[in-house]
This record gives sequence, C-alpha cells and structure tokens, in this order.
Amino acid sequence: MNDFQKNYVNNLNNYFGSKYIDDERLFRTVNRFLNFNKKKKIEENDKLLDLGSGTGSFVKVCTKYKINSVGLDLAKDDIDFDNDKLPLKDNEFDYITMINLIEHLKNPKNLVTEIRRVAKNNAILIICTPNFKYAYENFYDDPTHCSPFTNISLKHFLKNHDFKTINIAPFLVDKSEFFWKFKYSFKLASLLPFTNHESTNNIFIPKFLRGKSTSMICVSSIAK
Repeated sequence: MNDFQKNYVNNLNNYFGSKYIDDERLFRTVNRFLNFNKKKKIEENDKLLDLGSGTGSFVKVCTKYKINSVGLDLAKDDIDFDNDKLPLKDNEFDYITMINLIEHLKNPKNLVTEIRRVAKNNAILIICTPNFKYAYENFYDDPTHCSPFTNISLKHFLKNHDFKTINIAPFLVDKSEFFWKFKYSFKLASLLPFTNHESTNNIFIPKFLRGKSTSMICVSSIAK
C-alpha cells in the first residue's frame, strides 16, 4: 500500500460510529434488496467475494454470519483491478460485491470479465455506486473517481457483458420498500431533505424525511 492509498483508506468517512457499523447496515440493505427482487439472500455457508474491500470490515460482517468471505483491495493486496487477473480459481463464488469501486476504475471491462470467470453459474453480482445523474455536483470532489454511471448506463454496461435480470434502484438504508416500487424513486430519494446519518439522533426530524441518497444499488445474475 503506497502512502496515497493508505491515506485514502484511513480518511474514508464513517457515518454511524465505525466502518463496521456502516457495513452492518450495508449488509442488511443488500439482503433486503435481494429479497425484494426475489433473489436468494446471502446466508450461512455461501461464498462471497468483496472487491474493493478496503479495511475488510464488510468481510468481517459477513464472517460474523458464517458466510465464507474473501476480500481483495488495490491498496492492501497490490492488485490492479483495471488490468490484472484476480488471484482466484474459476467458478468459486455465489456472490460478488463491488461497493463504491466501479467508479474508481478506468477499465471496468477487465474486472467484470474476471468476475464472470470466478463466479459460479447463476451467481449474483452486487454493485453500489453513485448515480451520476443525481451526484454530478460532487462526484469529482473525490480525485480518484474516473468512471461515472447512471442507472441507465450501468444497466447497458452489464447487459453488454452478458449479465442477466439486472435490477437497479436507489441505495436506501432502512427505508420502506415502497421507495423501490415508486416510478420516480431515484428523483424522490435525491429530494429527501436529510440523510440518515445527519438525522439519526434528531427527534424533531420525522423518519419519512430521512434517507436522502444519490447512490444506487444493482443486483444482477451471472449466467454461464
């Protein structure tokens, strides 16, 4: 890990007290979205690969639930996702997660090709990334961002690489599934006045005004 990469990882925001707590919330949201789309939830003994794993806290959360989890990260594993092959066997994983990773890649095609190789037939790819249509004002505030996606462009990108049953919605934590059913859900999520972490301890802000999000969550199947 070089100094820039180490500083970047160490300076990531923790919204709810620690990265582990953030990733507990992430895990619940991912499973809710899988269930909402009638896909199997991540459960005990499943094999999961977390790409862009950072400090490894999401892997720790999964391990807590007895999920066989592996993490790979550019900073700690000396791997270049834009160009390298993953140091993993073919047909190994049931779930592959890319949480806030794809927007950092100059050549995401290389990584999704490798994902298809290491995934089992009918494995699930889970992506969380900013939706550029709603996050454009601050997307490039992060100097490592280089590949913006919207919900439409992400769907086309995955379809072009033979991913199936692609479901994309706003990344909403602890909100009613109604938001995922709503026709203008991305717009609505972006217009909510308060984020969850800004308003958690404020008793004067009603719950229906919390949860603002300009990011998206995507689940898709890997058919071989």
